Amino acid sequence: MARTTRTVGARKSIKSNSGLPGWIAAWLLITAVIQTWDASYILLRPHSAAGGKLNAFWRPYNLYQEIDLRYKEDESFGIAQSCLNVVEVLLCVFVLYLNRVGSKFTYVLALFVNTMTWWKTVLYMLMYTDFCNGNDMIGTSDPLLLIFCFFIPNGFWILVPGMSIISLGKRLASKVDRNERNYDD
Repeated sequence: MARTTRTVGARKSIKSNSGLPGWIAAWLLITAVIQTWDASYILLRPHSAAGGKLNAFWRPYNLYQEIDLRYKEDESFGIAQSCLNVVEVLLCVFVLYLNRVGSKFTYVLALFVNTMTWWKTVLYMLMYTDFCNGNDMIGTSDPLLLIFCFFIPNGFWILVPGMSIISLGKRLASKVDRNERNYDD
């Protein structure tokens, strides 16, 4: 009887300790919504673009596409990145589901999807450098537009996933350390 009680108690503590920090769960939800909007803009062109019959849903992109020309032109890297956004959205939703049911895989998959987001954004930004001959994909030289409409928003998609990676990595390492100590006892 005591063994059953300890097992039930252990299951409760594992489940209650396995939830993602609220800010990471919120980030995954925000990511899913924004990336759905973003990918659909690219994948539904020309209907979503300025002058298209669905443009009312994507009106902020009318300015953004003048800065980031990948959003204006039918450019293959932007399309491929949008397809990856769709995969990322599905994974975000799946991680949020796993978090809700208390799965032991929640942290690993959350780490995985944040790593995907981080690397995809780093690669996206690298595509605008001289090294990758990407300067011609920037449609403005106005420093304020570049800072506030390009670098800050895109930098946010590097910063927050990076913070999530660090937080989740520390939590996973802590769980591994605890499990190793339990096996040593």
